Formats: sequence, C-alpha cells, structure tokens
Amino acid sequence: MEKIDLINDVDGNTRSLTEAESKKLLNTYGVPVVEETVAPTIEEAIIQASIIGFPVVLKGLGTKLTHKTERGLVKLNLRSAEDVKSACLDIQKSAGADLEGFLLQPQILGKREFVAGLFRDEQFGPVVMFGLGGVFTEALGDVVFRIAPFNKIQAKDMMEEILSRKLLGSFRGEAPADKNQLINVLLGLSRLGVERPEIKEVDINPLLIAPDGHVTAVDALVVISKDNASVDNDLGEERTPQEIKAINAALDTMIHAKSIAVIGAMRPRAKGFRGMFGCIKDFGFPGKLYPINPKAQEIDGVKTYPSLVSLPKPVDLVVIAVPAPFVPDALRDCVASGNKNVHIFSSGFKETGEEEGMKLQAEIEKIAAEGHLNVIGPNCMGFYVPKSRILTWIGAPEKSGPVSFVSQSGGHAQDFINYASVHFGIYFNKVISYGNALTLDSTDFLEYLANDDETKIIAMYLEGVKSGRKLLELITKINRKKPVIILKAGLTESGARAVSSHTGSMAGGEKIWNAVFKQSGAVRVSSLEEMAEVTSVFLNLGKSEGRRVAVIGTGGGIGVAAADSCAQAGLDLTVLPDEVTKKLREFIPPAGNMIRNPIDAHILFFELEALGKTLALLSDGYIDMFIISLHIEWLYNFDNGAHIENIATYLAQTARKHAKGKPLVVVWRQYQPDPKYKKRRILLEQILLKAGIPVYDGLPRAVFALSKLAEYHEFQRKQIDDKKKCCAGKKC
Repeated sequence: MEKIDLINDVDGNTRSLTEAESKKLLNTYGVPVVEETVAPTIEEAIIQASIIGFPVVLKGLGTKLTHKTERGLVKLNLRSAEDVKSACLDIQKSAGADLEGFLLQPQILGKREFVAGLFRDEQFGPVVMFGLGGVFTEALGDVVFRIAPFNKIQAKDMMEEILSRKLLGSFRGEAPADKNQLINVLLGLSRLGVERPEIKEVDINPLLIAPDGHVTAVDALVVISKDNASVDNDLGEERTPQEIKAINAALDTMIHAKSIAVIGAMRPRAKGFRGMFGCIKDFGFPGKLYPINPKAQEIDGVKTYPSLVSLPKPVDLVVIAVPAPFVPDALRDCVASGNKNVHIFSSGFKETGEEEGMKLQAEIEKIAAEGHLNVIGPNCMGFYVPKSRILTWIGAPEKSGPVSFVSQSGGHAQDFINYASVHFGIYFNKVISYGNALTLDSTDFLEYLANDDETKIIAMYLEGVKSGRKLLELITKINRKKPVIILKAGLTESGARAVSSHTGSMAGGEKIWNAVFKQSGAVRVSSLEEMAEVTSVFLNLGKSEGRRVAVIGTGGGIGVAAADSCAQAGLDLTVLPDEVTKKLREFIPPAGNMIRNPIDAHILFFELEALGKTLALLSDGYIDMFIISLHIEWLYNFDNGAHIENIATYLAQTARKHAKGKPLVVVWRQYQPDPKYKKRRILLEQILLKAGIPVYDGLPRAVFALSKLAEYHEFQRKQIDDKKKCCAGKKC
C-alpha cells in the first residue's frame, strides 16, 4: 500500500485534509468512496458535471471548510449546467477566501445514513466509532466504540450493538447493507489508527447505504497533527519484560514482607485508629517491625529508631505515615538507606487539585524515579494480606480466601472486604489500595495477580488509569484464566470531577469504557454491593452453559417479578415444554401449583424429594441455572420456623446434586421486621453460605449476579468460536 505523506504538508501543528484528500487516504485503507472530480473554477465545474452526468452533488473544497452542510457549502440534486453555475456562485459567496475549488460527485440514492470515525483517546489511543449517521448522529447519539486494533468479529459486534441495527437489514423494500463492506470500513479505520499516529481524527458522515445495499463514504474529513506523529500508540509508560519481572519481584517481597518499618509511627491511642504501626502490630505481623520516630525511645513496647539509615539493614517494606510536606525527606531517607519498596499512606498531593499538592507530588515523583523506588500510593491504605498478617487499617478478617481486590480507594477497600465477608462469606487473599499511583499502577498489580496461583478471582475498583491500552490488554489476557470484576467510577461528568478530586486521575468517558468491557470480557458492576453479589456466584458456582433460568418458589406475584427481572438482565425465563410439565404433574398436583416457569408450587418445600425430582428433570437439557425463592414468613407460619432449617439443610446437602452442577442460588423474602423471622432467616443464610450456595435479598439481585456469570462464560465460548471462524489457521 502506498503511504501518503501527510506530515510534511502541515504548516502548523494541525490541519484538516480537504474532502478529496481525505477520501483518497481512506480509500487506500479499504473504505469505499464515491467517485468524484475536483474543479478549480466554476467553468471547469460545469464541464465536469456534464461529464459525470446529471444529477450531481456540488461541494465547496478547502482545508478550512469543515462542517460544510451547516455553512451551506453542499448543493444536492443539481440537474443542469445552470443549476451547477448558480450553486457555484452561492458556495463562492458563503466560503469566501477559504474556497480552494469545487468537488463534484454523482447524486447517489440512499435513505439510510450511518457514521464511522476515528479519534484518539488520551488513555486508550485510537478509538473507532460506528453508528447512526446524518443529522441523527448528534441528536440521538446511537454510536458504539472499539479500541483499535480489533478483528472482524468485533467489527461485526459493533454493527449488532447499535439501537438502529434494523436499518442494516432489509428495510422498506431496500436490500440489506453489505456488511462485509461495513466490516472493511471499520477494520480499515482500526488499521489507520494504529499505523498512522499522525491521524488525529476521522469523520465519515454519511456512510450511505444504497437501495441495493452497497456502502459508500459520501463525505469524509481527516484531521492530522504533528503533535500526534511522535506519539507511541501504546500510550503511557510501556515497561520492558525486565522491568515487569523486577516489579513483580518487588510486589512479592512487599506482600510477603518479613520486615516492615513505619516512618511516623505514633503511640497507640486507647480508642480509635492506632496508626499504621499499631494496625500492623495488632494484626499479628510475625516479622521484624521497626517504628521510626526520632522523638520516642519506644512505642507500644517496641524500640524506635530515629531514621531508616539507623536500621541494621534495609527492610522489605517501608510505610510512610507523616504529613505531606515531610514525605519528600522520608523518600530521600528510603533512597539513602537502600529501601526500595514503599507504601505512602500520607495524603495532600495532586488529589487536592491545589498548587501546593501538585508541587509536592511532582517532587516525590522525581525522587522516586531517580531512586528507582517501588511506591504504593500516596493517599492510600496500602496492603491487606491475611496469610502474611499484614494489615494497614483496622477491622479486617484474619481468614484468607481466593479473591484478590485492587482498589484505588482505601475506603472502598475496607468497605468491600467487610461487606463481602459478612454477607457472602467471601474472604480475600491480597488487597491492594494504591491511591494516586505514583510509580505502581493498576496494570502492575494485574501483572502480578495474573500469575498468582492463590488468586482465583480479581476484583477491581478503578477511578483512572495511566495506560488504558495496557489495562485492556491485561484484562483481556487474564479473563481467559480467571474472571476480572470491575467497578469503574467517574463515568458521569460529576463522577469524573469527583475522581479528579479524590486521586487526581483522569476518569475516561463512559462509551470508551463500554468498549473496554465489551472487548475484554471483564465483568462490569456498578456498586460494591453488586461486586460482592457477583463475586459470590463466581466463587461458588460452576460454569453457566446458557441463559435459561428456572425460578422455583412460593407465594403469589413471583411470576411477573421474575419475568421482568430476567428480561431486563438478559436471562431467558424459559417456558417449559409440554413433555416436561406432564412429568412434573406426576408428582405436583394442579391445585395451587403453577409449573410453567416460574414454578410456584408450595408442595416442593414440604416434600423435599419432589424438589429434588424437579431439579433433576429440568437439569436434563432444559434449564441452565436455578433460583430458589423462599418466603420466610409464609414458611415460618406453618411450624414456627423449624422447617426453614430443614429446607436449608436439604438445599445445602442434596439439592445441588439433583441440579447436576448447574448454578443454583437462593433468594429470601422477608417483609415483616419481627425478630423471630429474622432469626430463622439468618440461620438459613448461615447454612447455605457455609455450603457455598449464594443467598440474595431479593430476586433482582440474584438475577443480576447470574446474568453476569452467564455473560462471562458466554464471552469465553464466543472467543473460542470466533477465533476458529476469524483465524482459520491464520493470524486475525
């Protein structure tokens, strides 16, 4: 492919190509463009129009002539030489000195207009857009995005995601759009974004669908920038394999630290927060613990040291807990004493948005870079590693588990581990709160956890990232082996402002992050509660083979509620076929028992063997997952609650065997605050959670969690199938 030189023609930093130049470039990347002719004068325009054949389209041409329609520089359906002359004069008057000539095209028929484009995101680099075009692009915003590069399967997914996708099929007597042409357009833009960093922006609008389905770029704009020409498409700091190996080793040393020094160790208070030193000591850290405080001889019975330099040797981890203005000197002390691994608890840096905080952050960043320090923070809570007995806050379980959590917020780190452990029996292996990400960022922690055999599930709370493309690459790779569950903050305008004030990070736009989730297969949640609910199904349940769900319960109204919840979450509340209902009727009598799905049958909860038969029957190729809905008051009132324990025990010990390994969760409903109901409900939860059966307060929560499980495994299957289709032994 001939590479068109663009940069040498740029007078300033940025310029727009003319429409003709833009289309010439795009055509070399597989974008079908309308045949057109450039005419420098009115007389030449009239001649060329006659050669093309009427009717024609006339446009003003010039590097400064963008948004031509709004300026009256596009004239349609010109049917004679006189029409062309009149249109040229109008354009000449409207464009003034910016006019460099005229562009003539045949008038192409087509009612369906789409838009395709390319731009560069500050975090993720080249991003391709596709959606409804013409005047509706801005009015309706029906557009989707993908981060380049991507393959033809993902390009096809883009077309299927827009709300106006029906227009791509047969529509009002017109043929379906040529989807292969559309795929080539999107792939061409993807390649263009990766191969030509000088391209700042591309706008193809409209991308016209002719009545026969042929696709043509009728109008196009390409903007180039000298500033972009030297930008690395990976964005952010790209670490070498040697650097990644060194950081992984440093993190391993910190996480399994045998010695910790705390700069700013304080005397413990009788109540409340005991400081970093007190928290680590109280959690039972078994290694060497060195309090650094030049004004004390001992703290809590432990000898203090005036500085790091006075320690007998470097430690595995240094925790800095002093006011922000003293942090630079503390870091210099780390460099001088050969201590490379640092957690800065202190806040008051760029997250403040104030000049002094920004200066302090720049200063400590320089010290850390020159001293080759591995820094967690500043403005963060640091580590919680139960197996190593490391905790830099208060009130976390001593029990370890298979989930690791990476959080930009220290508060969220504390809240999530407490909520998840209390309500869902979820315990953690490694928790890292990293704040402003001075030298170590989310991608560094992902690199480490990707190969950590003790971590089976990764949960993340993200505000901003330094290298979006690296993050996307890592999540996509890790997600093939273990699920990555992400709560992304700052997706609204007000949320982005809050993110900036919290950690000084750039949040990124919602539609860009939609693309990240779509491309990587990461599991998306919108609250810590949802994160715990979703983590529970991944932790306790097996693979979901599909989206067909059965709801089995008691009490009126579950049918409508279940249908609505499942439809909203993308699950299929499958109507059971006659062959199944006939078999169910052999042991479920008609009176008061509905069996179409939802199955509202009280007999199943008093004759538990019948419940087992139901699960076994539906598991035999009809249903992919189960929700058991229990009405606490209704069940309690039959025998003062004793049978609730029987049901819980049966579900814990027997029901999952009948379900043949299909995902099964339990929903409880309790509407009266009477303590006697609550007592039985808590017992139910305890029995089920101990057996690894997720329990939810309300049907929508259970449905949401199961939908995420189904979505994740569906994505994994699709990746395998798509790779076979896309590659067929070749590189996609």
